[in-house]
Amino acid sequence: MELQNFYLIALIICVNITFTPTIEAYAVDINLDLDACYCKIWVEDSNHHRIGGDRHYHDCSTEMHGDNHHKRINFQNETFWLHAKVLGSLMQEKIRGPYDNNTCYHIHGTVSHWYFDEVSCQIL
Repeated sequence: MELQNFYLIALIICVNITFTPTIEAYAVDINLDLDACYCKIWVEDSNHHRIGGDRHYHDCSTEMHGDNHHKRINFQNETFWLHAKVLGSLMQEKIRGPYDNNTCYHIHGTVSHWYFDEVSCQIL
């Protein structure tokens, strides 16, 4: 009787592993390289709903964290746009996309002149 229970449990586990869908996700990696600035970076889907990142500004300066400071955002795999905004800047928010894959960016500059450039992904 115990052997039958073992086979039943093993069969259920095998079926579960076989038919459970794999959850896929995209990732965005951003090198934070601003001069004494706070920034916020988020991801939106095609319906302009936020699917990654948060609503808060974070310290994006190299002075505080060093040259290799990164922010990584993971989210479900769907077409997305990447948004960036620097606190106190008169420049408009920058929007990049649409994307259907992992991507990497470099945000750099000062409050008055900042840039949001796509770079090759060597860490994803």
